[in-house]
Amino acid sequence: MLRSLVGSEMCIRDRSTGPRPQTTMSPMLRRAASVLLSHHGPCTMARCATTAVHFKNSPNPHPLGMHKEWKNPTINHVWSADELEAVLAQQPRHVPQKLGDKAIHAAIRGLYRSFNFMTGYKGEDPSPSAVAFRLILLESVAGVPGFVAASHRHFKSLRSLERDHGWIHTLLEEAENERMHLLTFLQLFPASWSTRAIVYSTQYLFGAMFIGMYVLAPQLAHRFVGYFEETAVLTYSQVISKMEEDGTQLNKQWSDVKAPPIAVNYWRLPAGASLLDAIKQIAADEAVHRDVNHTFADMAYQDPNPFVEKHLENVESAYKAWRADSTEAVKILEGTEMQGMSLNQPKTSTTVG
Repeated sequence: MLRSLVGSEMCIRDRSTGPRPQTTMSPMLRRAASVLLSHHGPCTMARCATTAVHFKNSPNPHPLGMHKEWKNPTINHVWSADELEAVLAQQPRHVPQKLGDKAIHAAIRGLYRSFNFMTGYKGEDPSPSAVAFRLILLESVAGVPGFVAASHRHFKSLRSLERDHGWIHTLLEEAENERMHLLTFLQLFPASWSTRAIVYSTQYLFGAMFIGMYVLAPQLAHRFVGYFEETAVLTYSQVISKMEEDGTQLNKQWSDVKAPPIAVNYWRLPAGASLLDAIKQIAADEAVHRDVNHTFADMAYQDPNPFVEKHLENVESAYKAWRADSTEAVKILEGTEMQGMSLNQPKTSTTVG
């Protein structure tokens, strides 16, 4: 929560001209945000920059006159070093047994080869431009199935007046997670007009196809996503390997690239985290989507979601992180008040003592 508040405070301070928007912070949190800025300096903290740029809150007052407080709604899994090593060390593949699975598997293999040709991707030593183009297209497509499936199940639940048994939440989390992957790469690699045109047309074609597939055969649709995610994990594993291998194009050009602010915020990465750190988090996310969709493909439509417990763990982790941020701000505020320092006069130091 404090990240968004600090971001709002930064937006106010950074405007040198024009009327200043109203802030929605309580006096205490506003002062805490001011103190954090006095310690870190405006626009120097990656998380604050992320909030100010990406997560925007309207300066307009609440239409009913109520207090308005915005909180970051993203709750995702943050992978530890041990978890990353365990997840990325293996790449299990689903072996198709049914005729429908075999047809989908063959189609994905064909699409994978075509995608390699279209993006100019060569696994032995891919160029950074080809990889950037590939990842933007990949994530723009990967964010579609989860939202389509969640929307279908949502409306089915309303029509049938029955529970969904937890699937909708997992599917929406998948869609949001894929969108955050896309936004991460867009902060580093701006899309050209041709890339935007391809994304635009692909979304219409693939979206229409997947909607029809999910209406007619939802289990087959989940199998399709499972195979699709297998290729995504393969791509990210290759990218990670080439970034770590000396002498490759990716190692030469991307080894010193820092993770963009939005990735630092989303995966709660440490200050100074690299792009490689962010890509490892993304690869692990894709591995989860692979396993989740293969699992859903083997389940009946009305079976309860077996992944609800994992969501609860992620909520608890996110809550602890938010509390830690708030506690840090309060400690800084209390220390400042004890020292009698004016909140309107920034300190020259940019570190928290």
